[in-house]
Amino acid sequence: MKQLIDKYDRVHDYLRISLIDRCNLNCFYCNPINAPSTSSARSSILSYEELARLVKLFVVDHGFKKIRLTGGEPMVRKDIIPFFKELNKIKKNHPFEIGLTTNGTLLEDKLEILKENGLDRLNISLDTLQRNKFKEITAHDKFLEVIRAIEKAETLGFHPLKINAVAMRGVNDDEFLDFIDYFKGRNINLRFIEFMPFSNNDWSENKFIGYKEIIETISTQHKLLPLKTLPHAVSKDYDIVGEKIKLSFITSMTEHFCGDCNRLRITANGRLKLCLLSDKNSGLNFKELLNSHSDESISHLLQIALYDKPKEHPPAKILMNFTDNKMMSIGG
Repeated sequence: MKQLIDKYDRVHDYLRISLIDRCNLNCFYCNPINAPSTSSARSSILSYEELARLVKLFVVDHGFKKIRLTGGEPMVRKDIIPFFKELNKIKKNHPFEIGLTTNGTLLEDKLEILKENGLDRLNISLDTLQRNKFKEITAHDKFLEVIRAIEKAETLGFHPLKINAVAMRGVNDDEFLDFIDYFKGRNINLRFIEFMPFSNNDWSENKFIGYKEIIETISTQHKLLPLKTLPHAVSKDYDIVGEKIKLSFITSMTEHFCGDCNRLRITANGRLKLCLLSDKNSGLNFKELLNSHSDESISHLLQIALYDKPKEHPPAKILMNFTDNKMMSIGG
């Protein structure tokens, strides 16, 4: 086993894979309904067989400990259950953690079989607790489907279940305390994510709200106790005194966590992405490499590509001008 280490001595052991660059929602900050479609043709995305081979390469050959499946919306892709079964076979011989990030709208009836086949960690996106506002943000009336998925995930023992909410001024900044009231008493990790600039997502400083301002709002009614974060953590974590719920902030814009980054990403069409907030791919195309190279050769090329990983992502004023950095294809 050979660890993947970049020129800043960061050891990489966490892979995020976008299964598909399509979604059944049209959240304005990610997949605006009026934006040009950038979805890949079905034939150009990585097959499940190719994905399983890559997972095995990263886990067995490079000691990766976490694999997270994202999208687009990963549950949109057909036959995802057999793919989980294949991952679970690999996992039984070479233990690693399987995570899933989803909007939750297609999740409820698949949760049990996913858990039976190796799903360890679950993140569900929910940017509002108001049904009408949910429809305004996503362009679809799927709020109740998400709520039912969250409730079922809790009963199945996904603890802590992570709820991701992108914080946006003028959109959901009036709901921060409502979120805590709604989830208090439950084994939930509520995570507020700073609004990040991506191509076509209409980011602006007027819509941005930093985590410190959110803390100030929440602190008017709750006492927060900061928790010690684990190595490579992307969040600032807090206990809420007297409550079961945990609170976290993803501070990509105000206080980045690039120095301890241990993540690599593979886009739906097989490109290696070294940094989420970048408009450049590494040059590696796994869709091509898997058809022409051995695993040993791919590993060698992977280590070379990793040398170009930047020390940190650019500031927002630069990010907002990128034209080829679409959240839908990267997977977050």
